Amino acid sequence: MSLSRRSFLGGAGALAGLGALTACSPTDGSQQSVWSTYGVGTGTYNDLAAVANTLTQVNGRQVRLMTSSTGMGRMAPLINGTADLARSGDEYYYAFEGDDEFCSPTWGPQPVRQVWSPRGNYGVLVRKDSGIETVEDLKGRNYPNLVGATSINRKLEAFLNYGGLTRADTNLVNTTYAGQIEMLKTGQLDALYQNVVGSNVEELASQYPIRWLDLSSEDPSRFESWERLAPIARPGRFTGGAGLAKGESAVNMQYSIPLTTLSTRPADEVAQLATQIHENFDRYKDATQDAKMFALDKIMFDPMVVPFHDGARSVFLDLGVWTPHMQRRHEALLDREGLLLDAWPPFLEQHREDDAAAQKWFDWKQENLPDLPPIEDLPEDDASAADTQGDDA
Repeated sequence: MSLSRRSFLGGAGALAGLGALTACSPTDGSQQSVWSTYGVGTGTYNDLAAVANTLTQVNGRQVRLMTSSTGMGRMAPLINGTADLARSGDEYYYAFEGDDEFCSPTWGPQPVRQVWSPRGNYGVLVRKDSGIETVEDLKGRNYPNLVGATSINRKLEAFLNYGGLTRADTNLVNTTYAGQIEMLKTGQLDALYQNVVGSNVEELASQYPIRWLDLSSEDPSRFESWERLAPIARPGRFTGGAGLAKGESAVNMQYSIPLTTLSTRPADEVAQLATQIHENFDRYKDATQDAKMFALDKIMFDPMVVPFHDGARSVFLDLGVWTPHMQRRHEALLDREGLLLDAWPPFLEQHREDDAAAQKWFDWKQENLPDLPPIEDLPEDDASAADTQGDDA
């Protein structure tokens, strides 16, 4: 039996309440776990709640969802042991690298591992009555600066770079990820950054006609800053997003917000979870508009910027989707992790009181760490930079 949208919405509310009540409680037993993620109503939350509901109903896996509006708030519970898994945003990558907020005596590079990496599309939208039709039109307009969301702010900058703009060309307005929609409605913002699906953005589109700013260009210079600002992303075409009519499409950022854990999580436990996510796919795929992106053939392996957990990797090997080039990249990332962990203590000792430590750490990595090998044996449908979200996404 599949999970209907009606039963999903009821279960999601129960999960949210349970998460709020038990956010500081440790888990007991292999079939109970805490997952941290985005706030209720976001597409990311809804998808994860659909999966968690199904695993509870079918496999008896009791899942508590913790929510936070900031990337650090989603990642910290995983690192400090409050949560077993996290679907946090780019912070999984910055935690692995020890960048930004993680470049501190408290944190440093963390042994993060991917478990399941569904692809998704994310972009900048505007109201159609704003007069903004292209990225270039954002010049001089009110543009979001998300508090506590360094990674999204970098993506917002990469969007501007596509149109030859910088943050200085806009009027930056401080807000939160969740607060963007209301500020767009009231005119305090002229643009916002969102998943292309989700109840919040769909409600917005039902009240105000919206436009997704399109990034469909063959000019590679427009994407030059992505490797620095958005290394986890690639351009990707989508259809069926909020506000798009049937048959309409646009190109924006395609990347994964993966379900992650730490390397210390037992391999058999992670393998069991990955197997359950895969085997129960037909039960939850229609629960939300984007849940189908949890399909095995929608897993996003490239760009791979953090290793996969051995438990998940064993499942991918058994299912025949793990390739030699993926293994090569995975091993190179493990080598990179070792170099990061070796270099961090002496770097911290030297730069503990240095306000420019984060930039110096980034520069040290650029100068001293080898390039990662590319993945060149992807299935044809995954190798395309114009991969479609889906007609009913």
